[in-house]
Amino acid sequence: MALRFDGNKLPYIDLGKDVHLKLDFTEYSDKKSLDKAQEELRETPEVVETALKELRVLLSDDKDLKVPIEDDAFLKKFLRPRKYYPESAYELLKSYHKMKTRKDFVMDNISTEAIKIALEERVVQLLPNRDSHGRRIIFLEMGGKWDCSKVPFTEMIRAAHALLTIASLEPLTQLNGLIYIVNFDKMKLSQLGQFSPKFVKHCLEYGQKSASMRVKAIHIINNAKVFDMLFTIFKPFIGKKWSQRILLHSSNMASLHKHVDQSCLPTNLEGSCEYPEMDGKVLVEFLEHYQDRYDALNSYGYADKS
Repeated sequence: MALRFDGNKLPYIDLGKDVHLKLDFTEYSDKKSLDKAQEELRETPEVVETALKELRVLLSDDKDLKVPIEDDAFLKKFLRPRKYYPESAYELLKSYHKMKTRKDFVMDNISTEAIKIALEERVVQLLPNRDSHGRRIIFLEMGGKWDCSKVPFTEMIRAAHALLTIASLEPLTQLNGLIYIVNFDKMKLSQLGQFSPKFVKHCLEYGQKSASMRVKAIHIINNAKVFDMLFTIFKPFIGKKWSQRILLHSSNMASLHKHVDQSCLPTNLEGSCEYPEMDGKVLVEFLEHYQDRYDALNSYGYADKS
């Protein structure tokens, strides 16, 4: 496994056997994606042009929110999950950036340095392959492989948010969305203390109301009694839409594979794609090449009036 660069000097992680982790920030142009965008997001040249124009008017009248109004790519990141309805995208922009102002959450300052340990400990990973629906996959270890003394739950969520954030800059991911796979294998009772109801509420509020990403599913695997206790903390904060998208598979990998095809999954998830376990240090090195994008996103939002 190694970090390499393509002909355009863009970084990618080479996991061997033609398996690569690479980000693509170019607009999709293939017929399949264009047709899907029109069908699911109302995305046509005319709708896009009108939505961008109307969203810019709304933002130009908002003197408190600092965002790059002339950046089409940035605005589309919020228009796509709201199907190009400018008023709805404007509300999402405000909600997202208001969440950033919360000092007791994890969105205020994204950097590779801040998430380094979580990635090196391999408790949060961006898998190299998309699924058959074109969705990105973020994998989290919340069981026996998770050392809370090294990576508190807050820092795990910070790392997951950072991976989601960089993936959300990909137009293809904006179109197809993202899924989570969360492994609770051998979760310990002592780990429950990591999940404060207040922080869990913030996480779910962000994911359900403020995230500029189409989260299509959250797959829970190897859930047992300890997870059931944890789920009682989460459940009161889960809305109807997410309650339908959180799927519990227990230790039945065949159940997971009904939703996520084996060909895109590594062997540790009983998939058929063979590559070595992600080296967290290489993933950190990979993301360091995108720190300028994190820095730009960090600079947007509401002024700190504290």
